[in-house]
Amino acid sequence: GYTPLNLVILGDGYQEKDLRHGGKFERSARSAMDAFFSVEPLKSFKDRFNVYMVAYKSQDEGVDIESQGLRVNTYFDSYWNGNSTAMWVYDSGRDKVINVVKNRLGLSSDANYYRTVVLVLVNTDVDAGSCGYPYRDSYSNTSTLGEPYASFAIAVLPANNSMGTRGLVRHELGGHAFGRLGDEYESKSYGSDLEDWHSKGFYRNITTNKNSWNWDRFIGRSGYSDVSYVWRNNYWCASQGGIMYDNNGEFNAPSRQVIYERIIRQSEGAGSYSFDKFLEYDKRNL
Repeated sequence: GYTPLNLVILGDGYQEKDLRHGGKFERSARSAMDAFFSVEPLKSFKDRFNVYMVAYKSQDEGVDIESQGLRVNTYFDSYWNGNSTAMWVYDSGRDKVINVVKNRLGLSSDANYYRTVVLVLVNTDVDAGSCGYPYRDSYSNTSTLGEPYASFAIAVLPANNSMGTRGLVRHELGGHAFGRLGDEYESKSYGSDLEDWHSKGFYRNITTNKNSWNWDRFIGRSGYSDVSYVWRNNYWCASQGGIMYDNNGEFNAPSRQVIYERIIRQSEGAGSYSFDKFLEYDKRNL
């Protein structure tokens, strides 16, 4: 009875021996899927997602490491620069990802495309990962998509660092790709365009102007004693820790509200969400 959202899990740097049923790629993909659905609100709404695991054979294992001049031949052209925690795909790989979603899986309509998040699992132990929004567009048919601004998101993560990857899946895929949340760690800073990002539905868990934000409706409410205004580098966030801070724990209440709102609007329609409905749902988390 609901319009489904889509999670697509792709593998890069896997060889034929890894792609059998129950093999290395499938085990990694299922572990990532379980991590994505292990925290609220995604846990409670798992049945509103279609999940696709798509296997592609690469000539080589691993990932390019630019700082070392290491080049490998993988299907989605993933790389790590070697000097940061960022792992990504070259433009050629991004285009292949989009081709899989639109053509192989048949999610070519705008609504289906923008209801989809993608995880590229890279067959490496490198401790790095990223999320990007290669396409962001205004979207006029709010009755179809449930929001006025749409994005398509890709997360690229290592598959073989089991403990770290599960935290990264929650942070990069659940928080950034699906929730469009911003980082909350100490060293992060944001520019003057943050309010513009807010107007498009991004980074709604952080602000540079707490007087214009809506966390007040949590503060003082029973069960939400952990919600406050916490000053980081040049911005405010709503709690001391949590997934967007250090990949651990849960999403804080304002972040849960943002994720819940997107699930409801995109699976039920634009007029289906209300803050009171969120509070009723969120009783299970208090």
